Amino acid sequence: MKQLLILLTTVILFSCSNQNNSKMEKQEVGTIELVIFKTKPEFSQKEVIEAANAVNPVVKVFKGYISRKLAVSKDGTWTDIVYWTDLESAEHAANEIMKSETCQKFFGMIDEKSMTFMHLNPVIDNKK
Repeated sequence: MKQLLILLTTVILFSCSNQNNSKMEKQEVGTIELVIFKTKPEFSQKEVIEAANAVNPVVKVFKGYISRKLAVSKDGTWTDIVYWTDLESAEHAANEIMKSETCQKFFGMIDEKSMTFMHLNPVIDNKK
């Protein structure tokens, strides 16, 4: 009986996990938010990454959020890419997130003179 219960629990959890993955895969990217920037010289790469990671739980709750990637080049140029289902959700989140103290720490590390911020409409989406 105990083994049957464990087996059923495992099957249910696996089933729920696959349903969640299927839902995520079905979300179409309607808007790409792209921010290219350099940080102020007093902040280390480790500090920037820690502050950027703290933004994740805040941004994830917004309607239309799909995913986020942060990358840095050898010359210290950062690229923050957020995928959204639609432009309206992206713009709403961009306005609301400015009110978050958690996010302000990360934003305060950005050299504003170097920053480029834009919302893009994807025209090619080539998946493996």
